[in-house]
Amino acid sequence: MEKILFYIFVSLVITVPLFYRTIRLGKVSWFVGKDDLETNSNFIKAERLRFIQINIGYLYFFLHGSMIWGWLNVITFVTISFSIGIVMEIIGTRTGLIFGGKYEFNLKLSPGPSISGIPLIIPLSWSGLTYMILNYFELVLGGSFYFLSNQNITLLFLPSILMVLLDLILDPIAVDEKRWSWKKSGAYYGVPFLNFVGWLFTTFLILFVFRLFQFDFKIDKEIDFFFMHSPGILFCLLPAIASRPCFERGLKVPGFLGLLLSLGLVALAVTQNN
Repeated sequence: MEKILFYIFVSLVITVPLFYRTIRLGKVSWFVGKDDLETNSNFIKAERLRFIQINIGYLYFFLHGSMIWGWLNVITFVTISFSIGIVMEIIGTRTGLIFGGKYEFNLKLSPGPSISGIPLIIPLSWSGLTYMILNYFELVLGGSFYFLSNQNITLLFLPSILMVLLDLILDPIAVDEKRWSWKKSGAYYGVPFLNFVGWLFTTFLILFVFRLFQFDFKIDKEIDFFFMHSPGILFCLLPAIASRPCFERGLKVPGFLGLLLSLGLVALAVTQNN
């Protein structure tokens, strides 16, 4: 079963970005020039595909978690991460607290439904990215939930810091594409520096609360290594994947950061598993 799921997952990772760009440009192309997305009819069609992709990917993580952590843990994690993610976003958009000031989402450029002005894709991303980071640290530390079960809560800052590093790459793209914007533009490509403090705090909160409610489990040693760590392996590649649209839109610092971060994540994973 896990091999079939893994092959489906790999196929999606490889083909979906290609399909996305083909739909958006109307042809096969490696490079997408900077354009006004609100007037690009193909962009909306491509975004609908992206919404489907994210939901299929999230379903894969859900099934993956049920096989690795067990149903109780994965349901608990999804509930906590999704709920905290959307609550923090609602507080942020309405009060300006948490993420460096008031901001709003451009729902025209956000496929799928929204909740209180927050696209559903946002809390799904909070949950999915956090799951990928957890899986990455399981790969690196060689013991599932090591940093969650350890009494030293400062270990929870490790995945939280990694989430912030990823956001240094992702948020400039979103702001440049006008997917969301702050009322008062920030110094880092329009992103306030306090936004990254908010990302650190939110990720830490998700992990801390999850640690309080997680259930004990044992990993089946017969599960294929690549299937078990597939979300973490994808996370290693994610910064480099995100670096391409950074360079396309002239965001050089986030672009180079994405390449360096992926190299560092891959190097650490390989070193720890040799």
